[in-house]
Amino acid sequence: MRLRRASAEDAGPIAGIAVRAWWHSHRDFVSAQALAERTVEAQTARWAARLAEPEREVWVAVAGGRVAGYAAVGPCADPDAAPASGSLDALYVDPPAQGAGLGTHLLQHAVARLRARGLRRATLWVFEQNDQARAFYERHGWVLDPDGAGNEPEAWDEPAVRYRLC
Repeated sequence: MRLRRASAEDAGPIAGIAVRAWWHSHRDFVSAQALAERTVEAQTARWAARLAEPEREVWVAVAGGRVAGYAAVGPCADPDAAPASGSLDALYVDPPAQGAGLGTHLLQHAVARLRARGLRRATLWVFEQNDQARAFYERHGWVLDPDGAGNEPEAWDEPAVRYRLC
């Protein structure tokens, strides 16, 4: 497995992982409509645009010659963000590749990239009912942020909680 900075050509593979991971991890608590609207075509367009944003960094984990996971980081956009705050915007591993340590490598690299940019604090949002993701982040030192409520990104349709890493 190796990590590399994502390029424009990675939009499609990232989109495929995003859709498969959402169906795999979120199907029990995200509405069927929200899942159905999350198509590879729509996600490819979304990721093509995100990969062009200079303030965002997207990193991919390549295993077996293919993109098997990704992480996206950048400045924190929360309305109550403290100065020098970054954000882990996304971290997903393709369901068949889960359990091999890719998520841990991506998370560690994402945090290192935020630190390299001089960002001393980091936040992330996760669905409140996503026990697996919450346990993963907690194992890696992230703590529930009691000040997160009311600052969720507009696009979140399901209850979410914010975690922070100082």
